[in-house]
Amino acid sequence: MPVLLLLMITTLIWACLLVANRVALVQFNADAYAMTCWQLAFGGLALIMLSPGRPIPWRQFTLPVNWFYGFLRVLTGVTWTAALIYISSPQSGILSQTGMPMAALAATFILGRPPHKSEWIGHALLLTGAGWMAFHLPGGFTNPAVWLMLASEVTAISSSVVAEKHPHNQVSDSWAHLRFTGVLLLITSAMFLIFPPLIGIISPIDRPSLSLEKFFGLETVLSGLIIGALLRGPAMVLTLRSIKLAGIESYILATSSLPFVLLAIEAAAARFTTTPSPKPDSVFWVCAGLVVCGITMITFGKRRGAKIRATRLAVASQ
Repeated sequence: MPVLLLLMITTLIWACLLVANRVALVQFNADAYAMTCWQLAFGGLALIMLSPGRPIPWRQFTLPVNWFYGFLRVLTGVTWTAALIYISSPQSGILSQTGMPMAALAATFILGRPPHKSEWIGHALLLTGAGWMAFHLPGGFTNPAVWLMLASEVTAISSSVVAEKHPHNQVSDSWAHLRFTGVLLLITSAMFLIFPPLIGIISPIDRPSLSLEKFFGLETVLSGLIIGALLRGPAMVLTLRSIKLAGIESYILATSSLPFVLLAIEAAAARFTTTPSPKPDSVFWVCAGLVVCGITMITFGKRRGAKIRATRLAVASQ
């Protein structure tokens, strides 16, 4: 599969997953925290069961790096969810654009892949869009959502770096990669059960209730099963594959279009369910314009950098 198509499908699957979560929460009154835990568990089991006759990779459950990855993914999800207490989904999508400059910094100082100089103009535009959105929130930069989304992006980029460097993410055997991804989902699910006592330390929200009634509620379990097996599992497989083939910079760049894809899918879902239709204001569209300009600049910068590197290689080989 071409890398560009892979990135587009990955972004689309994540958008469908987020909208499906919203429908489950709003229309079916599923418990958000428990449903996420079930999604991870059922998604992980589905991936492992897709390779019948092959041994379960028990050893991977003992690797500290896999538990560290799960911990980072939980932090990412918890902080983003906490931010939604104060802002809407489209607004959170704009604030998440700080992830692209972070990815560029990580690629420069950790992975040894500095971006082309012209790309930094695009990163500056993304930061301007996110900053403009933060400035217009109630309380401005002191709004808890600003710092929660910043924390979410830091942990998201950190987990992406771990995924790119992880030796088990480099395997060419597709079945082995499915089992590896399934293990990561199950570990992350376990981390969700361990994590509640720590939530009060990193966010202003009350720790989630994990009562048996809510945890085993029919709507919650069914939502977790359906969304986990059909969307959460494939989304994680595509994410890890995208990071491996394209690198975290291109992966995060592709997901920068997520706010616009979300708007379209949420609008479609609102026609057939009781979920409210998104109604972005003028500030959102100004920030969205800055994001589009930033993405365009970064894309052209990457192409220019690739041409320069190709020319240098051609000259050196002569």
